[in-house]
Amino acid sequence: MAAQTVPYGHWTSPLTAELLATDSITLHELAVNESTGAIYSIECHPTEDGRYAIVQHLNGKSQDVLPKDLSAHATVQELGGGSIDMRHDGQVLFADEESCNVYLLDSASGETKIVHPAVEGIRYADFCSHPSNPEWILAIKEDHREATPETQATHVHNTLIAINIELGTETTIAQGDDFYSHPKFDPTGKYVSWIQWSHPDMPWTGTVLYYAQWNNGALENVTRIAGQGQEESIAQPKWSPDGLLYFASDRTGFWQLYSFDLNNQQQSALSLKTFENADFATDEWELGTSTYIFLNAQTIVATAITHATAKLVLIDTATSSVQDLDLPYVNVFEIRRVSSTSFVVVGTSTTSPEELALVNITPTFKAERIVLTSTATFELPSEYVSVAKELTAPQKHGPLTDGHVHMFFFPPRNPNFKADGLPPLLVYVHGGPNGSTTPALDLEIQSWTTRGFAVCAVNYTGSTGFGREYRERLSGYWGLVDVADATSAVEYLVEEGLVDKARVGIYGGSAGGYLTLRALHMYPDVWAAGISSYGISDVRALQADSYKFESQDVDRLLLSKTKPEDRESELTKRSPCNFADQIKGSLLLLQGTIDMVVPVAQARMMADAMRAHGRVAEVVEFEGEGHGWVGQEAILESLTRKEEWWKRYLTTTA
Repeated sequence: MAAQTVPYGHWTSPLTAELLATDSITLHELAVNESTGAIYSIECHPTEDGRYAIVQHLNGKSQDVLPKDLSAHATVQELGGGSIDMRHDGQVLFADEESCNVYLLDSASGETKIVHPAVEGIRYADFCSHPSNPEWILAIKEDHREATPETQATHVHNTLIAINIELGTETTIAQGDDFYSHPKFDPTGKYVSWIQWSHPDMPWTGTVLYYAQWNNGALENVTRIAGQGQEESIAQPKWSPDGLLYFASDRTGFWQLYSFDLNNQQQSALSLKTFENADFATDEWELGTSTYIFLNAQTIVATAITHATAKLVLIDTATSSVQDLDLPYVNVFEIRRVSSTSFVVVGTSTTSPEELALVNITPTFKAERIVLTSTATFELPSEYVSVAKELTAPQKHGPLTDGHVHMFFFPPRNPNFKADGLPPLLVYVHGGPNGSTTPALDLEIQSWTTRGFAVCAVNYTGSTGFGREYRERLSGYWGLVDVADATSAVEYLVEEGLVDKARVGIYGGSAGGYLTLRALHMYPDVWAAGISSYGISDVRALQADSYKFESQDVDRLLLSKTKPEDRESELTKRSPCNFADQIKGSLLLLQGTIDMVVPVAQARMMADAMRAHGRVAEVVEFEGEGHGWVGQEAILESLTRKEEWWKRYLTTTA
């Protein structure tokens, strides 16, 4: 059937808001019982009000093995991660979202048992069970008992602890720094390794790796291995089967892999030709990150990231040789070992949604993939899929004009429709701001391209996946260079004749919401409309009631190039709520009422400022939602409101 001529933005899409809200899930952490081959994934189910289920995948069957009254989601550092661990006896250890109690799950019977109850105000995460004495567990403890909403940045305390679940005791084994992550026993259970760091660092700006001898609930001979505040980020320390401690360090400018030998106290770089400018780790916003694993002492499966695009490779540590596994994933969330010849991965390709897959390595080192589950219960036919084009534009605006802006461009695509002229453009700006966007298929982006919008996902200055130098270039310039980069990207696409310059919208969440608000007033003639999801409108107010994890990063991002006497005036200049009178585009604000990262007051004050100046602004609050939506009703309304907004302000009448 011939394609109908219908204006851009009014094409009928197979990706309805109802479909995305009811027939999709999100995949999170993994655990594997290597003795049985059972794989456990944490899935967030919108149709269950955002409950985090533990799903067992075994012998071709998948089933939720967690009782419905429990949700496996740890909330240390507010953003989650480190919620699950597999004991060597096959029982699953996890933290419950509401109670914060630590449980054991017997997957065979479905029975759960509280093994470490949480006092109100205490949270646990990032568990590691002892390899031979299962009564011992390492964990991160986060204590909120002294904190109020106004003092959570300074009165929340994090420590590294050892829990004895038989005795019902916990012992602090490391304290004094602001944050801890990746506690791990070595294969013998004789040593413990971990990472720690303090304000003002973030995991990607400076962390320190330690190890110590384990003595039945205590650490002895604590030794610093690598890392330095503000200078070197250490990520994902892991013990190899033969007792070497591996880790990623960005000391060369990229997260490369290193090993540490306890016997001679020597570090060795794993020099991989042609991968010197690849990252083998990523920005750790959540605990428990795992993007490389050991199949055996000599073989590593790793995620190599170049220009925010991942590939899975097989590394021979003896020869430092690398083999591309030729898997389709361009974004990898997590990988875990299943056996000496297999692993499980959560990843996304350019043409299909995120999925959980079992990968077997054949004797000839080929990768055979078996998909266990997808985040979507439906399939988007290939003729509808808009595949990303990687583009690079010169920086033409803002304080830095000596570099380039990286972006992925998704043109409109729907076999049933065509349109005259150039399409309207939606510019997606990721959060973080030290985060990234990838070329992986994203169902929301595809919902716009199948409706006749072009989408540009910008990896502005400061994005991860391009090395440390690109990340560091944002320091002191947040709200300036990132906004200018988004504008430079639009200018490039217009000059290339790809989009209609009169119909451009911008949207993002958190730091992406902040960028959206800044863009609307700094470059008001570029944008016809914007949508900010839990975005920051007043950076001074954010500092006053910020949560601990990011509370001091604002200084690095905003003020590291500002004189002390100019601090207050600069905070005013970087706060969008003070410039509502300069905004021409229409603004939609979406916000959760229990967001601890960006409080609801941020959206309210921006809406009030807009209305006070006679500007078009609407705010939609989602009751009981936090920093991002997990419930079906909120997801549905959010997507519905966005579609209505873009149609109203970026399209012609159908």
